[in-house]
Parts: sequence; C-alpha cells; structure tokens
Amino acid sequence: MARFYLDENISRDAEYLLTRYGHDALHSVDLGHRAMPDPEHLLAAADDNRILLTFNRRDFELLHQFWTSLNAWGNLDRHHSGILTAVGEINDLQWANLVHAFVRQRQNLDNQNVGMAAPATGMATV
Repeated sequence: MARFYLDENISRDAEYLLTRYGHDALHSVDLGHRAMPDPEHLLAAADDNRILLTFNRRDFELLHQFWTSLNAWGNLDRHHSGILTAVGEINDLQWANLVHAFVRQRQNLDNQNVGMAAPATGMATV
C-alpha cells in the first residue's frame, strides 16, 4: 500500500480512513510540523518517500512547478513521491476513498502533481 504525508489542512478523519485501508498515513502535526511552510512539508514528505496529501491546491501546484523547474535546470537533484491535491469541495470520506482508489490503480507518482475532484466532476492530472 501507499505511504502518505498529510499536511495540516487534511483532517484526522482522512488519516484514520486511509490507515484503515491499509496505507501508512502520517499527519504532519504528529511529526511536529504545525504551521510549517509548504516547501518544508514537501521536503519532509520527499525525505520519507511519502505522497503528500493536501487541500492547498494552488500553492502546491506552484511549488511543484518550481521543484520541476529546478530539477530540469540541474539545480535540484531530488525527487518527491507525488502530490495529491483536492479540486473543489470534497468531504473526508470522499477524499480518502478517492485517494485509495487512485493509488491502487497508479502506484508510481514520482515527481507528479495530481489534482483530484469528487467523482461527479471527474479527475484531472495537472
């Protein structure tokens, strides 16, 4: 199963549900990462080979673009295990189910940023 790093805007309910599905889910607050800047959340997830889960789509899209550019320019020689962001309104149960189903189909998210929406609106890969 997948390894997840949940930033502080993801609820404990989602962490619980993902764990029940058999995933290894760690919440950033449990790691002492409360109020940490977004780049440090991504580095923490990358350091532990975890897919970062967040509802903060806009900021992490920009951060992912920056990370990708630095790698392309040769200024960063690192990968991250992926970023999954919510698109639109989604509750904890929908989010956990969507994430679980997605990673079962697609195990490798290295250096990818995927925006996911509730099933009624589909899924978009960014």
